[in-house]
Amino acid sequence: TTRRDSLKARLIRANGREELIMTFPKRVCAFDPKTGRELWTCGGLNPLVYTSPLYSEGIIVAMGGFGGSALAVTAGGNGDVTETQRLWHHPKAKQRIGSAVIHDGFIYILNDPGVAECFELKTGKLVWEERLKGPSPKSASWSSMVLAENRLFVINQGGDAFVLKASPKFEVLSTNSLGETTMASMAVSDGEIFIRTYQSLRCVSTRK
Repeated sequence: TTRRDSLKARLIRANGREELIMTFPKRVCAFDPKTGRELWTCGGLNPLVYTSPLYSEGIIVAMGGFGGSALAVTAGGNGDVTETQRLWHHPKAKQRIGSAVIHDGFIYILNDPGVAECFELKTGKLVWEERLKGPSPKSASWSSMVLAENRLFVINQGGDAFVLKASPKFEVLSTNSLGETTMASMAVSDGEIFIRTYQSLRCVSTRK
C-alpha cells in the first residue's frame, strides 16, 4: 500500500449511533460500521492524507499532508455536511505525517519540519507555534504526538525526544537525545515508554 492509498479510520459514537470515521483524499466521511453505508461526507482535504482522524467533544478533526489542509466537522450528520457542519477549514498548512492529539479543547501536533503547533479545537485558531530543537542536526519528524498524564511525548528523526506540557501555554519539560535515527512514534503503556529506532528497541521506565 502506498502512502497515497493508505486510509485512516476511527470508530466513534455520535447521536446514539456508531460512526466509522475515515479520511480519504479530498474529504472525511463516516460509515455505518455494520452495513458499510455512507452516513455523511465533508469536503476540504487535499489529495494526500497521512494522519489519523481525531475526535473529542463531538468534533472530528482531519488533517491532510504535503502542505495540505485541515478541517473540523461536527459528527452525527447526514449527506454532504460541508456547508452545514464544517466548523473551520485551513486550506494550507505545513507538511504533516504524524498524527495529533486533543486534550482539554486544544489540538497538539508536531509537523514534518519539526514545528509543534497548538490550536483551539472549536475555532481552529492557532494558539502557539514553536520549533522543537535538540542536539541532532535532523529536526524533521514523522512521529505522532502521544498524550500521557497531561504531557505530550514526541521524537524527531534525529532521535531527540521531547516532553511538552499539554497546555495552551508552550512549555518544554525535557529534551533527551538518543543519538539514533527514528521514524516511529513513541508508545506508552502502564508507566513505560517504548521507543523504536533504526538500531534498537528501548523501554524507559521508573520501575526498578
